[in-house]
Amino acid sequence: MTPQDRRPVGKTDLQIPVLGLGTCPLGGVYAAIGEAEARATYQAAWDTGLRLYDTAPWYGLGQAEHRTGRALHDRPRGDYALTTKVGRVLRAPRDRAGFVPPTWQAPLAFEPHHIFTYDAVMRSYEDSLQRLGINQVDALYIHDLDSGYFRTPEALDEKLRELDQGGGYRALDELKRTGEVKAIGAGINERGMIRRFLEAADLDVFLVASRYTLLEHAIYSDEIRAAGKRGASVVVGGAFNSGILATGIIEGAKYEYSAAPAEIVERVRRLAAVAAAHGVALAAAALQFPLAAPEVCSVIFGAVTPAEVQQNIAHFSTAISADFWSDLRGEGLVDPEVPLP
Repeated sequence: MTPQDRRPVGKTDLQIPVLGLGTCPLGGVYAAIGEAEARATYQAAWDTGLRLYDTAPWYGLGQAEHRTGRALHDRPRGDYALTTKVGRVLRAPRDRAGFVPPTWQAPLAFEPHHIFTYDAVMRSYEDSLQRLGINQVDALYIHDLDSGYFRTPEALDEKLRELDQGGGYRALDELKRTGEVKAIGAGINERGMIRRFLEAADLDVFLVASRYTLLEHAIYSDEIRAAGKRGASVVVGGAFNSGILATGIIEGAKYEYSAAPAEIVERVRRLAAVAAAHGVALAAAALQFPLAAPEVCSVIFGAVTPAEVQQNIAHFSTAISADFWSDLRGEGLVDPEVPLP
């Protein structure tokens, strides 16, 4: 398998590469990324054969979309797949002098507003095209609609009603039906949400962030398979669980954007021991693991330097023996129902 190999997205005509670049880190999620460094990373991604790019208005408050567009605008449009997200509208702050952007390091100075109505989805889509400087994206995901951002059941239900009664789903369906986009879906950060979306709408694809990985895969039996039975595909983001499966057990190892708790560190230690016994890089196993599932059409990884891109391409291309995967199963580190390469 090569990074350029493509798999179909749900029941649509869209096919996307099995490996792609996620641009959240290039928006400054951990540290400020300079323009020259970002440009070099995109160049390395293209030079090493990556042809799938995923971005979002939220990443750097527009910064990642601007950077992705600048990197791709002069590439042949048919040579790559491009995905972004809806659900946040960026607006200029009223108090420009006193505005402090949330979360990101050196983002653009815009306020994010989480809205899922018909008008908001349409505006989000059009704004993304303008920031990208590219007049079509291949797929749109509903972004970050879960309890991590809406802390009470009532708040989450209100936003789900915006999608349903407020017309967000209607906007997405219209964009797909008219050929503006080829596929529609939702980004998933937590278990339970795939089923909620499946009950409400006919979506083509779910971008599962950091929940279907070599470290955590309980979501497979009760949600990913359900998506597949409905004809939807899965793109896996966060294959390294925000870092720890790439770095291993080091000081300050990240798990879900924070310091890794003791039970996670212990599980990674056990995974690393099996990998070491077989001479396998844990990061290579983490990148290759999700694609064994028939429901998974692609894996995207984040990077902020050319070296990280090149290393991940090497990991993806590394041959891993069947004995390694069998030993993971034997050690109880992979659920019996989860497919292995």
